Amino acid sequence: MPDILHEMTIAATPDQIFKALTEPQALEAWWATHAVGEPKVGSMVQLRFGNEQSANGMEMLEVIMLEPGRKVEWLDRQSLLPEWVGTRITWELSPIENGTKILFGQRGYASAEGCLAMC
Repeated sequence: MPDILHEMTIAATPDQIFKALTEPQALEAWWATHAVGEPKVGSMVQLRFGNEQSANGMEMLEVIMLEPGRKVEWLDRQSLLPEWVGTRITWELSPIENGTKILFGQRGYASAEGCLAMC
């Protein structure tokens, strides 16, 4: 199964990045236009892109793992992109001298066809 993997560095602490990935208001600041959910394993995070009436729709992510300041993992349960459903989205955080190294993954695509290259 193909995966998307990225490594990046951000000038913020692992705790700041963890907050940006787990708190609805913080998710709205950098990714979604509307976010609802609890930073709790087993909960669902609902993300909306565009306005409430937008055809952009909604993403439903199940929180699989939370390790404060270290790791966030979601399982995509609902998406406008059918290829995303069932993929695992991971954020692994490591402190470095000037911030945080992030290893991002979206794992478990069924094939390399479809939206994989765009994503």
